[in-house]
Amino acid sequence: MRRFLGIFAAVIFCSTASYAQYKAVFMGDSIFDSWDSVKHGGHPEFFEKNNFLNRGKSGQVTAQMVERFESDVIAHKVEYVVICCGTNDIAQNRGYVSNRQIMKNIKWMTRTAEKSGIKVVLCTILPASRYHWRPEIKPVVPIQDMNRRIARFAKCRKRTFIDFYTPLAAADGSLPEELSKDGVHPNSHCYDIMEKIVLQALR
Repeated sequence: MRRFLGIFAAVIFCSTASYAQYKAVFMGDSIFDSWDSVKHGGHPEFFEKNNFLNRGKSGQVTAQMVERFESDVIAHKVEYVVICCGTNDIAQNRGYVSNRQIMKNIKWMTRTAEKSGIKVVLCTILPASRYHWRPEIKPVVPIQDMNRRIARFAKCRKRTFIDFYTPLAAADGSLPEELSKDGVHPNSHCYDIMEKIVLQALR
């Protein structure tokens, strides 16, 4: 009986350990969602070998990420959460959202993570000069404005900051053809660049 209880306890311990095994959760939209999909040019091995958990959800706006933040981030008891979001708000996937409100949602996620002892890594929105699903929207200026807000917030609060925008953007604020299939989503080469940046930030 004692031996059985010992084995049972060991199984429970291992299950709990495996549940909290991830170093970081990546919270975002399709930019992250595609990152571990070979079909979309991503690299699943990047997440596997670094003990990262991908919680990107294609098409989502920041309000939807707020709704699932507890289950997709806090519950995993990770060391870091990497947050990259906002482009779908600018694309008005669920209607108009001001940059001020996007920033409020990012701040909420940041503070909620930190209350649970999770370190926050804030990322800029990737460049885009047009959205193929919303061609009437001109995203360059709103993206640049959001990135200034994110950078300012990260600097003021001394949080880890990742600038994806600067090394990826063309002069006109677009994501160049050599880095993207549609001007919004990264290709394999683009993810190579992003991975180096992330690993430097999480060293």
